[in-house]
Amino acid sequence: MQVRTVEIEKPLPMSAELLTYHRTLFQWHCRHFFNFRRKLHRLEKDYLEHCFRLPSTYKEVSEGGYEHFSYYTYSHRVKGNSVNSSRIAYGSVAHPDEAFAAAEPVVQHRAIELPASLLSRTRFYGLGWDVEEEQFKVYFRTLDWTTLHSDFLRLAGDYTLDEHRPEALLSLTYEGREVAESKLYLYPKDEFLPNGVRGFARMMTDRRGEVAQEDLDPRQLGCHTFNTVGQDIIKKYESIGEPLDTVAYQAPDNFTLYFP
Repeated sequence: MQVRTVEIEKPLPMSAELLTYHRTLFQWHCRHFFNFRRKLHRLEKDYLEHCFRLPSTYKEVSEGGYEHFSYYTYSHRVKGNSVNSSRIAYGSVAHPDEAFAAAEPVVQHRAIELPASLLSRTRFYGLGWDVEEEQFKVYFRTLDWTTLHSDFLRLAGDYTLDEHRPEALLSLTYEGREVAESKLYLYPKDEFLPNGVRGFARMMTDRRGEVAQEDLDPRQLGCHTFNTVGQDIIKKYESIGEPLDTVAYQAPDNFTLYFP
């Protein structure tokens, strides 16, 4: 992809290549969509820079073998002609302890108290921001969601391990110091995936109910119709070699796009 190419005489080590890639992608997003550099606190930008340095590969696989956890994302929520591009999340699948150490100053700065049940039963995954909505998000992973505290386990409803992988994601959305939404992401086993997707998440929330997120097969993008605003966003990312990865789709004028 274009933003990953660095013209030098000798190939960079993978860690240096990835650092360049993440810095470049962040700066590109700031120029073309939303300037996080002006909106995030210094500690938050320090956290992002630390995450830029952690990965040794573009795609990290969890301890349980799941390949569809992305350790970073830029997303755009489209409603009609309105678009919110102030959404970003970064963390680590391969290095949760190092990522959490970098996240702690941010959590302390925001005076947020994370639930003890999450800290003791899960792995840290990452931090996220929706600047326009004034929301801050903390993500965790678990290798077996059936062992979660009842506060999160209840979000699964009647779903079971018969149809879903044991690995799952959890998220707390904060508005100020208060939790505004709790989420549990369940992943159907391969034999239960809908047609035209490579991965699928059931985002179970205590605020909006169930929301489907689809990891799209690039050959099946035609299964959804996007309005002009969405098409323009997709084309802009395609111009730097970043295909649309995931979509939460309600209608041609109501959807959220996730890159990469």
